[in-house]
Amino acid sequence: MVARRTQTTQGDQPVRFYKFVALTFLAITLLLFGVIVFLSSKRAEIIITTKAEAVDITTTVAVDGVHGPRSIVGTVIGTTMSGSRDYSPTGTREEPAIASGIITLHNESFLDQPLVATTRVLSESGVLFRLDERVLVPAQGTIDATVYADVAGAGGNIGPTTFTIPGLNQAKQALVYASSDVPMTGGMRKIGVVSQDDIDTATKLLLADLQDDARTALATSTGNQTGVYDVGDVQVTSSVSVGEEVSVFTVSGSATVVGVFYNDDDITTLAHDVLMSRAIDDAEYIEPSDALPSVVLATFDLEQGTATLDVTYTGRATMNPESKQLNTTMFYGKTKDEVRRYLLSLDHVYAVDVTFRPAWTQTVPHVSEHVDIVVKQVE
Repeated sequence: MVARRTQTTQGDQPVRFYKFVALTFLAITLLLFGVIVFLSSKRAEIIITTKAEAVDITTTVAVDGVHGPRSIVGTVIGTTMSGSRDYSPTGTREEPAIASGIITLHNESFLDQPLVATTRVLSESGVLFRLDERVLVPAQGTIDATVYADVAGAGGNIGPTTFTIPGLNQAKQALVYASSDVPMTGGMRKIGVVSQDDIDTATKLLLADLQDDARTALATSTGNQTGVYDVGDVQVTSSVSVGEEVSVFTVSGSATVVGVFYNDDDITTLAHDVLMSRAIDDAEYIEPSDALPSVVLATFDLEQGTATLDVTYTGRATMNPESKQLNTTMFYGKTKDEVRRYLLSLDHVYAVDVTFRPAWTQTVPHVSEHVDIVVKQVE
């Protein structure tokens, strides 16, 4: 029996080797293709809802004749004003008083008609008044006169009407008579007990009047500049003391009113710079108010011509969409919860919504083009 032996030719070995290499390359290619498909299919959308918040600054600005980081050019001037004001006490009660008013006396005769003080005039409704003083009614003419009610009380408060003069004979009454164009008033008066609050309130109103008068006087010498005012060196006296019963009392006094005048643009520019400095790096954007800053006169020195102003300016602060905190690299590899926790820790973030695609994606892809960040703002 002859044994057989299988021989492998040397030409088969290279074929198998190249086949292995080709299959291996194909497998690697498919694997890389799968990885590329996997990575390219991963996408993330991050929607950030922000809410603007009010922000304001208060800074002190010097008015000293020069421009500086906290100073502006301006004018500091003052004037002394004096005056008086009537005031009725609060918590008053009413009591009868004598009504009075103005009438017009008519004389259609050809002779002057004298009328003595206390001459009676009777309204159409039967309310009796008396002349306050002697008058001479010219022939074919008229004259105004003051009358007062014969009886105290609200009954004397009548409207415009006509009057007869009972003291004249019937023929004369048709030619000499009276009329009124305005109501009679004062039939009731208010009486109150003066309190310290009443005097204080009257004083404040007087000072406000003096300040208003000074505004007009000072503003005429400063052109179109804006002014703020304060009152100093106040001296006020009252015509009554606490506890007195009166219907009205008078406060009189004087005060030095100081005005500081400046250009609105100077104040606005300075306040804008201070407000912008409140922004937190590039993470925050501040939108200044359209309204002018609020300015209050804090201190002044008339001799030196200097003053300080307290300036308040407002704006709205919100998240800056271009902030480094929202760079896509900040989210690479993070889960939904990690993205939410990070964003909600930032200022002005109100809500966060994260969506991954495909559904089985668990983290944010490491490809910037596959991460969409949308910033929305709510009021």
